[in-house]
Amino acid sequence: MAKTGDTSITKTQAVIFARDATNMAELSCDKIKGFHLVKTQKGATWRLRYTDFSGKRRKLSLGKLVDGTSDRMKAVDLALGYRGDLSKGKDPVAEITKLKTKFKSDSESRESRLLRTYLEGPYKSHQANKKDAGRHTLDLISRAFNELLDTPMDAITKKDLTDWQDGYRVGNDGKTRAHSTTVRSFTALRTLLRHAVQSGAIDLDPTTNFKLSSEADEDKEKRLNGDALVKRRMLTPEELIGISNGIALYKDELINKRENSKKHGQASLPSLEHLAHPHWFFPFFRLAAYTGMRPGDFYSLNWQELNLNFSRLVKVPNKTRHHGNPSKLDLPLDQNITEVMDSWHKQLGSPVNGLVFPSPVNGNKMDKKAHIRHWKAVLQLGEITSDIDFYSLRHHYISKLVANSVPLFTVARLAGHKSTKMIEEHYGHLAPHAAAEALSLISGDFGNDNNQEFDKAKL
Repeated sequence: MAKTGDTSITKTQAVIFARDATNMAELSCDKIKGFHLVKTQKGATWRLRYTDFSGKRRKLSLGKLVDGTSDRMKAVDLALGYRGDLSKGKDPVAEITKLKTKFKSDSESRESRLLRTYLEGPYKSHQANKKDAGRHTLDLISRAFNELLDTPMDAITKKDLTDWQDGYRVGNDGKTRAHSTTVRSFTALRTLLRHAVQSGAIDLDPTTNFKLSSEADEDKEKRLNGDALVKRRMLTPEELIGISNGIALYKDELINKRENSKKHGQASLPSLEHLAHPHWFFPFFRLAAYTGMRPGDFYSLNWQELNLNFSRLVKVPNKTRHHGNPSKLDLPLDQNITEVMDSWHKQLGSPVNGLVFPSPVNGNKMDKKAHIRHWKAVLQLGEITSDIDFYSLRHHYISKLVANSVPLFTVARLAGHKSTKMIEEHYGHLAPHAAAEALSLISGDFGNDNNQEFDKAKL
């Protein structure tokens, strides 16, 4: 540490010089070669002047003058240090430049290793070869690991991942996420990290020795016996009647609203009364009830997938589109639903291609929740008080097929699943109990207490 006597420039001299000297004037130290105070427009700055080993004159800034106390001694300490480096053959400017270059390089390296940088750069390019340009996977990782996006991939720790799982279990809406969702999100991250290792962006995958904790018992209990199980059922006769009545009443309500608007100064509005479908929601509902498809798949459905000439609907569900070998729906359309969709097709002007349910405002793809308010109106008009959502049409579709002994493999294919696993796990309780029927075949082989012939045999 420098001492007061190491420099000839006193505190008082420095302060007076900074106050009275002209701009760029210098106050030199007699004890440390090249050490001086230079006057600037806003005060004064401590500097060291020296000649490097190539003969080039250099200047190093050692800090601003504050009050001539600690700032002066810090500058003296730096000056003595740099003079010592020069005596050892080290160039202070070269060393500083080297450090700055290394810092910049390290910063750029860190930036390139950030999860966000790799996700939005190299991994996005890698995913571009997929059908949906990897948008599903990219969005999944971005949403699920939002708090880790600005962390270097190779700096992600086991604690980070454990904390993530604990926090991810319950969403921002307070609802518990399914364990399968956690597994799916984590698997997507692990795949990205392995790609980063293969590309040389990082040396090691931080998830290699990490294992997700098992599904919480209470979550498993809810999954097997909770609300989800209650919703996975057939709609009751009363609910079916209520929905049918609600659909009819909602259609009348829309027509009446339009007519009232025409009477009150909006005569330019087209009448709905003579249209087969006064709103896109009605064919949307009919097709959903017939096919059991997920609501989100209807918003991207196009007229090539819904082939009315062959009365067939062929579509890769959005949920599996990003998979390497996605499932595919291939559904025949009966006469009733074909007529419904044919009349809707003609109402749209018989387009050759494009969306089956385009936005009535701009013709683009609608928001995936656009149907919800119309569904609520139907339930209200149908006086349905039970807790059923639009997805209940899919539950009803699958449940009725299972309950009527349709082979589970066939149900899975009709529902857009590649295997029967999900059907067995979530809807298997609805299937007629085949074991009971099998056991009934032998139940009478040895009679019962009321069987006289069997009683005689015992004698």
